[in-house]
Amino acid sequence: MTPTVCHVIVGPRRHGVVRHAMATAAVVGGPVVIADDIAELRGRSIPDAERIHIHFTDRLFGATATLGADEFVSLTNALDRPVSATLHDVPQPSDGHAFAMRVAAYRRVIDAVDGVVVSSDHERTLLADHTDRRGVDVIPLALDRAPTPPGERAPTRPVVGVLGFIYPGKGHAEIIEALGGADADLGLLALGAVADGHEDMIADLTTRAADVDVAFETTGFVPDTALEAALRSVAVPVAFHRHLSASASINTWIEAGRRPLVPRNRYTAEIEADSPGVLWLHGDSVGDLRDAIARAAAEPELTWVADDVVVFPSSEQVAAMYRARFDAWSRR
Repeated sequence: MTPTVCHVIVGPRRHGVVRHAMATAAVVGGPVVIADDIAELRGRSIPDAERIHIHFTDRLFGATATLGADEFVSLTNALDRPVSATLHDVPQPSDGHAFAMRVAAYRRVIDAVDGVVVSSDHERTLLADHTDRRGVDVIPLALDRAPTPPGERAPTRPVVGVLGFIYPGKGHAEIIEALGGADADLGLLALGAVADGHEDMIADLTTRAADVDVAFETTGFVPDTALEAALRSVAVPVAFHRHLSASASINTWIEAGRRPLVPRNRYTAEIEADSPGVLWLHGDSVGDLRDAIARAAAEPELTWVADDVVVFPSSEQVAAMYRARFDAWSRR
């Protein structure tokens, strides 16, 4: 029988990891404790449950990866029940100078729990490359989509849309470069707020866009009530973040009925294998992106997911996977 599980979630409610964790907890069931930060969590009581499950990314637990691991290990040591974790933003070499610190931090987190979940085979491979932990389970991000009414497949804004927080490496600068050399008269619309500490990026992107005569606009945070309409309104959906390990923003495009343009890599190929037809895969260069945008502008129907496409996994399938894991861990 599946044990009672308390889901512990740390971070602001607008953060992608927090949103995913809250949605997962809602379908899996069990008590939930949500705190905006680790300091607030220290003052909260943890309800009775046979197991604690925590969603971890270092940036939500501490100012540095080391401090984040310190807080996580301290939390698990204070609990008198088994603890498991879903790891997000798994370290990868593209982290640059922070890579070694993040690897060490994630190793400590892994050693502190008795069960580990990641959101893609790509992430499991990254962990296997840089840690000694085996037996890591993969439970993909949920993907729920309703058919898009044909009448709603008429974009109203001549822009390339990018969804999510604005931060270095998300692809905004490369998209501006691609648009600057494109024949299609398209601007760039950043659908999301600036990530903390990167507020100067707006001025930089505005200058880059002006230099190549590309219109650039940001929306700030888009509330859930307006998000689907915003995603359906853009001419070309793009996710040019080439160093991701799992992406809620890509799934959000798909759930809105859009087929985003994404560079082919191990993770995006994995999504397409699970749900054939949901992604527009192209080469991993600005030139490849420019060519894909040009074709998408000329054939806008290709930027929508066909109604007969079957997506995987649904929220209920994700819930079943988690319950199976909790049950297996309780029998050890």
